[in-house]
Amino acid sequence: MRQQYSSYDECINFFNSAQKRHPNLVKVETIGQTWESRDIIAVSITKNVDLHVKKPALFYTGTIHAREWIGIELSLAFAKYILEHIDYDPQLNKILDNTTLYMVPCANPDGFEYSRNHFSFWRKNRRKNPDGSYGVDLNRNFSVGFTPNKNYTSNVYSGPEPFSEPETAAIRDFILEHKNITIALDYHSQGNVFFPAHNFIHEDAEDAIDLNLLAGNMAEEIRKESSREYGIHMGKPPVHLISGSGREFYYSQGILSLVAEVGTRNISDYIEHMSENIQENIPALIMALSEVNNYKKENNLQRVENFVATGIGAKEVELSWDYIEDETIYFEIYRSTKLKGFAQASNRIAMTKMKSFTDSNLKSSTNYYYYIRAVCKDKSIKSPYAQLVAVRTKPAENMFSKILYPIASKIGYVGEKTQKNREHFGNNSLFVGISEQKGECYGVCGFSLMTIPENAIITAAKISFYPMNRVAVQVERYGQWRVGQMDERTIEKIDSFDDIKNAKMLSYIDRPTSSHQLAQGIWREYQFAQQEIKVLEKALKRREAYFRMQGPTSLPLDRSSQLMQWDIGYGKFSGGLTYRPKLDISYTIHEAKLDIQSSYEFTVNHDNIKDSALKSGYDASGNLKYACIEFDLLNLPDMENTVVSDAYIDLQAYQVNTKENNLRFHIELVEPIRGEITYEKIKNRNIIERIGYDVSITDIKRSSKQRFVFDTYAIQEMLELAKENKKAFFVISASSETEMSKNTDVNWIDNKKIDKPILTLDYIRKRKNPPKQVENLRASMENGIIKLQWENPEDDGYRGVIVVKNRFKVPCSPYDGQKLYGGSDNYTYDNFGDLNVHKYYAVFSYDDVPNFSEPVYIEVNS
Repeated sequence: MRQQYSSYDECINFFNSAQKRHPNLVKVETIGQTWESRDIIAVSITKNVDLHVKKPALFYTGTIHAREWIGIELSLAFAKYILEHIDYDPQLNKILDNTTLYMVPCANPDGFEYSRNHFSFWRKNRRKNPDGSYGVDLNRNFSVGFTPNKNYTSNVYSGPEPFSEPETAAIRDFILEHKNITIALDYHSQGNVFFPAHNFIHEDAEDAIDLNLLAGNMAEEIRKESSREYGIHMGKPPVHLISGSGREFYYSQGILSLVAEVGTRNISDYIEHMSENIQENIPALIMALSEVNNYKKENNLQRVENFVATGIGAKEVELSWDYIEDETIYFEIYRSTKLKGFAQASNRIAMTKMKSFTDSNLKSSTNYYYYIRAVCKDKSIKSPYAQLVAVRTKPAENMFSKILYPIASKIGYVGEKTQKNREHFGNNSLFVGISEQKGECYGVCGFSLMTIPENAIITAAKISFYPMNRVAVQVERYGQWRVGQMDERTIEKIDSFDDIKNAKMLSYIDRPTSSHQLAQGIWREYQFAQQEIKVLEKALKRREAYFRMQGPTSLPLDRSSQLMQWDIGYGKFSGGLTYRPKLDISYTIHEAKLDIQSSYEFTVNHDNIKDSALKSGYDASGNLKYACIEFDLLNLPDMENTVVSDAYIDLQAYQVNTKENNLRFHIELVEPIRGEITYEKIKNRNIIERIGYDVSITDIKRSSKQRFVFDTYAIQEMLELAKENKKAFFVISASSETEMSKNTDVNWIDNKKIDKPILTLDYIRKRKNPPKQVENLRASMENGIIKLQWENPEDDGYRGVIVVKNRFKVPCSPYDGQKLYGGSDNYTYDNFGDLNVHKYYAVFSYDDVPNFSEPVYIEVNS
């Protein structure tokens, strides 16, 4: 297997040869020497390469850890791709006209050769330490966050001081000498995940949005190439972050920096896996190169400011923003359904010169994330991204929405060989799959359904889990992770491995997730199909639902683990409550029905008005006869807490006086007639909307009872009349294909006016307006932590609050920032918030729909 990989000498020889063959494109220089006197080379690739420092640049490093051979192999493959395509690829030529690629193909030559020739899984360089051992972890030897360590034999021994190693010193000097570098990529293995640089505080940096979208766009290029889904994971501050890494050093110099962890093994089967990993990353690298020019330090565009959602409905979101006036500028807007999404042509929803946009045709009760950047058409550059806008559309008109979370005692994993499964619940992560150490492992997740009515009609549901670490998934394209609903009545103890493994499964949710789709740091959703929804509905009567996540149950030859780690939102290993699994349910309730009998019926003829009939058609002179109906709306339910889902009028045709078959009849909701009703007023009536579809004489002869169904607009207009204490006034008119229709009509009421027209409303009880806002929001310090307090409103509809933090703007929705708290208390803490960083806190009160109040906010450290 090793013979298929390149040696360091072969790498140097390739780039030296490329320089000779392409002297205007490739330049090789030595930037330092290792402890074992190997040259550390840096390669510059661009058109007119002698001008490389005049162009913004991407800096690539590979194999800083000796056993992670992907770095050097990918650098060679990418360089070969450029040399093979430079003569005819217009995109690549345009990029290299304006951009430089710098590569240090192997940042650890000594360690790499030691790994190749002696110990495959060697990680460090080959410094001789005071105790006679060898090696410093070069990715712990940079200055930012450097942590001294005297454990010389440790795989992460950081060295005697920052930049003590010739390899890291050479890279430092190169970075400091090349101020044109705007993006840095550090290639490692393993995990199929991008790790953006971190600022080491629990507050978003301004360019975190750019880092995440750079990673997201690269991940999307990989997905399009191989269907493999890369994760994006910034890590958990202020602990559990690596210290002294190259990534954070580059970032400290104003460079957007990512670590790319490739594949599932350090040294994988070259033909089967490594070649695929290499090929899928080349489009990602090209995409990253195309972004370099947008982040150059001089002449760059400023970010869009004050990007907010000014209106959120069930099917549309209104956006607005601020920017300097410039005729050369327009804006690109992107929409994602993932928090860590991408921004490409496929999800670009608008290009506009306006400073507002309405995104329509959206799904109700759905989370959306919006990105925007400015574009200068003259300079062909784009700005960094504005801070994202995160919203959730409202439930549909007759719907409710609930997001449920498991309590700590109902979530955990059970392992075949683990001895303390009970202790996993509420404390450890969900480990799902199999390993030699733990055996088979299942995840368990239980939800209370007490906040949803027993007889609710569920219309949509999904369950979501947050994958936090996939390093222990060691086999490419092997195994599936699926979620199913268990029959909890067949489980005696939820922490019993045998009980969970043998539990009766009521349904399996959605398609399983294959190993190449396990994207660390990106929520995984499982959507319920209709049959699965019916199973969940039955659980409403039991008031709880339990789910099992399962993975592969066997291991292939020479593999020790295929175990995925999912966050539970609790315990010291978790990212916090935000990362609890979520059961997202949309539902409605059984409708009530209100039948309203007409209060007044009459016919308006050309010469008179008759109360004794309800006729529409034509008189002997060919003048129209109008059938008029009034409904008194005084008995409607309280419209502030009622939603009418359907409305219709049933009419019975009692007499059909015509030999013609070309007549059609229409019913119209019209504006109430002011003053005395006359033929001219009815003839010139103001039609609000026609109700349903017209009916023909043939239709009436086939069925004397006809139903006219309101559309949404007609329902809304009728309810507006009710608010104004007006009656609903309808006119039935006829139309004919000919102008000769005479002495023809239909009577829509019996002679004794007993069987009158009926207006039927189907409705549910549902609040339309949010509860009152909280009051007296204030911040204080308690034991070095920011504490927020407020007074909850006295409102019958109030159910709780959501508290959100955003560093850059007032949150425009309960989803527009970091959620700190959800519940009915009147205080919370920002446990990891930096005391010195400016930020906004917002509190939204909500009811059981939910409708959310406008935010009450406070600005801290202004």
